[in-house]
Amino acid sequence: MVRETAQHAVLLSDEVWAATQERAMLEGTTASDICERVLSHYLRLEEKPPRHDLPADVATRQRSIHVRTTTWAAAKAQKVREGRPVSAILEQLLRAYLGFPFASDEDETELSL
Repeated sequence: MVRETAQHAVLLSDEVWAATQERAMLEGTTASDICERVLSHYLRLEEKPPRHDLPADVATRQRSIHVRTTTWAAAKAQKVREGRPVSAILEQLLRAYLGFPFASDEDETELSL
């Protein structure tokens, strides 16, 4: 079975991108594979975790990731439902996956895969 992937641009913080790349090295995979994994997992959840947005003072930069076209299409549909960019969803998912705190950590939510 061929996994059709495509390159997509996302906006992620330096902190999250660097930690994702480091985690990928430790896992023997790529940052794109981790992005694919957390997005796919999130999209399969019937009940989504609470929304956490980045503080306005956190800078993001464009990164290139390769994910399956079906995953990206589903993420774009989820973006419309949530009213926020795929980048914001992915930043939240990676922060949870990496164990990073959120700006409002009153309710600690972790993404367990």
